[in-house]
This record gives sequence, structure tokens and C-alpha cells, in this order.
Amino acid sequence: MEFRALRYFFETARSGSIRQAAERLHVAASAVSRQIAQLEHEFGAPLIERRSQGIKLTPAGQLLAHHLEATYRDLTHVRGLIDEFRGLRRGELSIYCIEGIVYSFLPGAIGRFNERYPDISFNVTVASTDTIVEALRSDKADIGITLNAHRRPDIQVIDKFVQPLQVLAHRDHSIAGRRSITLKELSQYPVALPDVTFGVRQLIDRGLKRADVTLSRLITTNSIAMTRSIVRFGRALTLLPQFAIAEDLDNEPVVGVPISDKEMGVTTLEIGVRKGRQLSFAVKAFLETLKLAAADQRTAPPRPPVRRDRKRAE
Repeated sequence: MEFRALRYFFETARSGSIRQAAERLHVAASAVSRQIAQLEHEFGAPLIERRSQGIKLTPAGQLLAHHLEATYRDLTHVRGLIDEFRGLRRGELSIYCIEGIVYSFLPGAIGRFNERYPDISFNVTVASTDTIVEALRSDKADIGITLNAHRRPDIQVIDKFVQPLQVLAHRDHSIAGRRSITLKELSQYPVALPDVTFGVRQLIDRGLKRADVTLSRLITTNSIAMTRSIVRFGRALTLLPQFAIAEDLDNEPVVGVPISDKEMGVTTLEIGVRKGRQLSFAVKAFLETLKLAAADQRTAPPRPPVRRDRKRAE
């Protein structure tokens, strides 16, 4: 059984299309088809079903693709270890993270790291905290960055930092110049919230229940970007930690207003790896960079409220 045939099949399974697999492999689509046909002959079972919109894996194909995914992960890890023995600083990191850090925190850390190690690349997957934990357990992720995750004995927390939630508002909104706002006051305005699969939404719901307050939801979404965007249009408010809105506060017509209620808890961002896993040089080095970024967040002062221009407010 040739490694090439397995590689061609795996790329087809990942892309869902023989044509797309051929483009990624820089070969003809007919070459991919021949290699898959060879595999099907050797296994004595069909691996794919050809359809007008691509391909669908058969049960045998799904089984083979699942095992090949683990094999390729192991090979990538071994390659990184061999590169270290050769004195190289090359490799690829798999990062699973919550959406809130992809706007400022994670890009900043990757940029800092890339200046020193330009030959190391990143594969970043945005996911829920539960999915991130499972990716760490299965070694799909080298590093996982979660929000308010439950303690797991097989996950080692490398670093963490805590931030309170803030209300994100347009600079022209009536609350924009305030030093703080209560949840009861917030209930007077429409809000945009992430759905209940997000750790930040679960934190919000617990705080609202303790304070016995119900918010007026304009939008519920599975996208943090959507909640931030509707604020920029001045149609709603949202609640997020400062690390998730830093870019907005720097570059957009918005302001963060602290929440005064003690019932509203804080967000805890954790950087973790699977306990007992042998970490490559690249993973260890990037963890140090993430620890520096976390330290910056811990020492960053809260953003002061922005005073609205009196004439604009009137």
C-alpha cells in the first residue's frame, strides 16, 4: 500500500472534493481518482461515493479517514521533534481557542512569536470550550485557550487571567459617558448576546439569575463578531470582557462601561495542554509567548469611560 494513495485519499476526505484535493496536491484530478481506486481495490470496499457536489465517505471511508487523521497528527509531531534534533526551528502549531481572543489577544501573541520564529506556522480553530477540551484530550490541539472551563484532571493549565465583563456601547449611546451601569439599568436597552453554548453567555445568565434581572434581547447569535458589529451600528449593547473588545476600543466608535453588580462574575481565560503530553520546542516556545500576553492582560488598567461631547449628547 503506497503512502501516496493514502495521502491523496486523506486530502479528498478533508476537502470533500476530488477536484479540490487535486488543487491542494498540485496534481491532476484523474491522478487522485486512480490512487483512491487503488486503495478501494486493496481494501476490497468502496471508500467514497461520487456526487454532483463532491464526494461522500462510505462507512469504510470514514473509518480510514479517522485513523489517517491520527496518523498525520503523529507524523507532524514527530517531524517537529526531528527538526529540533537537527537544530531547526520549524513546525506547525494547532491552536483551539474561543472566538473572543481572535481579535486582539491571539493575533498579538502570534505576531510577537513570528518575529522570532518566522518558519513556524499556525493552524487556528475557533470552537466552544467543550470542543477545545476534547481537542486537547485527543491531541488534535497542541494548545487550548478556554473561557470559564470546568477543572479537568487530564488538562494542565499553563496560565490564566481574570477580567470582569463590560458593556460595549456606541460612543453616541446614552450610557457611553458613565463610570458604571447596573444590570437593572441595562435591562432598559436592547442587547445582543452570544448563544448558550458560549462560556461568556453562561456567565451572563448566572449573573442575571442571581440579580433577578431579565435583559431585552435584540439578537442571539453564535458569533461574537455579530454582537460587536451591531454595537458599532448603534442598535444594541453587548457584554464582553476587555480582551474581547480591545480592538473595538482602540479603533471603533465604541466604549466599554463597567458593570457595578457584584452578582455578575468574572471571566477566567485559561491556556492549557493535555497533561503528560510531550511538548515540542515550538509548543513550549509559544506557551512562553502566551504567558507574556497573559501578563500584559493582568497588568492592563481598565479603560476609562469616554465622555461624550456635550453638544452631540444634546
